Amino acid sequence: MPEFNLNESKCNSCGTCSSLCPTGSIQMNQYPHQSADSSCISCGHCEAGCEGGAMQINNPNLEPPLTNISSKISPEELGAYMRNRRSIRNYKNKLVSPDTIKEVMDIVRYAPTGMNSQPVKWVILENPSKVKELSSICMDWMKKEVESNSPLSQYVPMESLITVWNTGIDPILRGAPHVFIATASDSSATVDGIIALSHLELALPAFGLGACWAGYLKMAATGYEKVNEFLNLKDDSFIGALMVGYPESKYFRIPKRNKVDIRFLD
Repeated sequence: MPEFNLNESKCNSCGTCSSLCPTGSIQMNQYPHQSADSSCISCGHCEAGCEGGAMQINNPNLEPPLTNISSKISPEELGAYMRNRRSIRNYKNKLVSPDTIKEVMDIVRYAPTGMNSQPVKWVILENPSKVKELSSICMDWMKKEVESNSPLSQYVPMESLITVWNTGIDPILRGAPHVFIATASDSSATVDGIIALSHLELALPAFGLGACWAGYLKMAATGYEKVNEFLNLKDDSFIGALMVGYPESKYFRIPKRNKVDIRFLD
């Protein structure tokens, strides 16, 4: 169970750490202390919310908290950024540098997870030839689905996709130079993985990159063990994936969308 150190000389006994603790593991008695039945999840809110820097969680796996935080982005700026997100299906023949990938993923790792469990792992295909090979495996799966006349092949236009593939065009992973795959050893971590992938998709445009959800790859991973063998997932579960690369085209307008459907309960 993680414990915390308290520097009493910096503590003003304001109780903020106790009020921010999501598990009620911090109690106040002049100074904060960890309750006997503590269920600390190392979320770090006590550290982050302590203005004087008096709190420190003891967990060797955790990095020191960042102090140069800022939230000066305006609603207008955020709205424009998020509305300009597009699913990118055409990519330049240009690789993303390992340093850029690491910088992006350093942001993505802050995506929220249930009980701060942080279960999401990543498999990243760096080589376009590997991406092409993965597409080929997915296509083999589609051909088997069509041959068996499976219910899924009646729902997904697999025959059309196979026809496109035979012309030399990749309709599975769209010729993307990279694929980012979220996995987890805990099969219940699906929501955590989808949230992390969403964070990734939103972070990428800040680096001049774009992405598209690899839905056909997800289908194949669910129904074709050779996909998981190729990715060497072993005991991990495939959650979802994004094709990633530099967009080949620019967009000059934000496309129309349906109005939001909201129902307020008073």
